[in-house]
Amino acid sequence: MEPTLAPPPAGPDVPKLSTTVMFAMAAISAIVLAAIFAYILFVAVLRIDERLWWTGLCSMIFALGFFFLYASTHDRKIARPLAGGFFVIGAGSFYGSIFTGGSTDIAKLLYLILLSILVMIVLAAIFVMARDAEQDAVRRAMRRHTP
Repeated sequence: MEPTLAPPPAGPDVPKLSTTVMFAMAAISAIVLAAIFAYILFVAVLRIDERLWWTGLCSMIFALGFFFLYASTHDRKIARPLAGGFFVIGAGSFYGSIFTGGSTDIAKLLYLILLSILVMIVLAAIFVMARDAEQDAVRRAMRRHTP
């Protein structure tokens, strides 16, 4: 019998192409997001309430995009916190826009009520999704794993 040869030593760990492409996409996305907010906040010639309004609108759009990403991937480490973070930035920017705007007191009150209803709807949806996820986790934990 001939002795078997040992496998050759492994080379350096090189990330897979898909991982590299994913990091490149994330870096490009972060640069684009930063560029959009930098343009709104520093380059565009807008009043403070207009800047806050545009920041809020962009944040809400990004929050919706990250929520859809979370819904399709169920990524709890990156997509869900980003969706929540952009929602908080958007809601805060909208509230700031309402308070710094030149609207009448009645218009401000109506805007605040409308925005508060939107925030409550989103918070109720988050509560329902968290409750359903908890029930799913309990159901999975009760299953028996047969070897």
